[in-house]
Amino acid sequence: MSISLSGILKTICFLALAVTVCGCRNESSSMDLKDYPIEHEREFGGIYIKISIADFLALGYHFGDCIRLEFSNGYVIEELPFYSGYYVPEKEELLVGYPGYPYIKAAINNGDDLWEIAGLQETDTASITLVDPGRYGAIQEARDMQSVDDRDKYESDEIFANFRPISGGRLKENLIYRASSPVDDTYNRASYVDTLSEKNGIRLIVNLSDSEETLAERMDNVSPSDYLKNLYDQNLILLPGINTQYGSTELKTKLASALLEMCSHEGPYLIHCALGKDRTGFVCALLEMLAGASYQEILDDYMLTYQNFYHVTKDGTPAKYETVIAETFIPLMHYIVPVGVDLQKDNLVSYAEAYLRAGGLSPAEVQKIKNTILK
Repeated sequence: MSISLSGILKTICFLALAVTVCGCRNESSSMDLKDYPIEHEREFGGIYIKISIADFLALGYHFGDCIRLEFSNGYVIEELPFYSGYYVPEKEELLVGYPGYPYIKAAINNGDDLWEIAGLQETDTASITLVDPGRYGAIQEARDMQSVDDRDKYESDEIFANFRPISGGRLKENLIYRASSPVDDTYNRASYVDTLSEKNGIRLIVNLSDSEETLAERMDNVSPSDYLKNLYDQNLILLPGINTQYGSTELKTKLASALLEMCSHEGPYLIHCALGKDRTGFVCALLEMLAGASYQEILDDYMLTYQNFYHVTKDGTPAKYETVIAETFIPLMHYIVPVGVDLQKDNLVSYAEAYLRAGGLSPAEVQKIKNTILK
């Protein structure tokens, strides 16, 4: 195995920086966060600690640090990774400074609500202490992917908005589209999705991320087109209100009901969450699976989002590409398909059907969805 000089120098610099950081930051008590107010983040479950990501970083914390988190009710997590994304295995705890969040957040990745587990109340507070600077820096570096929210940095409106029809198996062409949100402008994409939805004749939207209340607020804030207002006024924006608990009975029931309702209307349809990445990726994988798409077809569509937003490709960034598959895509598929099933060889249709039946649909209702979306 050969090692390049640049690689050696890069490693030396990284280690030197790590030593310097450890030596400085470990000695500082001014970084400690004492008795900060907290807030229950109910949509996905978790705890907002009410300091902005920028202000927390300004204290001297870095993504990849190991911290100690203690609440005023006595609940303590001794060693917690701090990441810019959900870079821990499912059911594990982390502190996350996710882009677009108003505050840093303590949570369990795709698991139970940490707020409830910790037995917290709104009057409780949180304190944070740095335990080990940079302990998880290598993981942060490998998995860190940040999108740029500037349209000029993208080749087309479609790429910027992550707007595209899904395909695979026997799915009808240009029937089901996926995208970022046309109403949530946190990432500066709403107006582009609005315009592209009208251009492609979308007749019904499945909004996975908003409630009736938040949708009404967003419609007041984003200056929607007359086209989007019309869909809203005619109740053609469905609001199943799902989080990322894909295996829960509640989510299965909400999603199955929404897809059945979708297929009671004329398409084309648009499915979206905030960025059109996680929840949207799961729902589209389920529909592609139901349509008989192959593992590779489902994977290719899923990874196109990572190419659009983060320039992650099989040839250009193979390590990150394989990391996304192993740590995000495969676990996502196994919410539908049992662990142990060969995703690349088995016929996946029956598992998608079983998922919808577990959500309360009859065989006839599952068939209605298939009759609507299949060629």
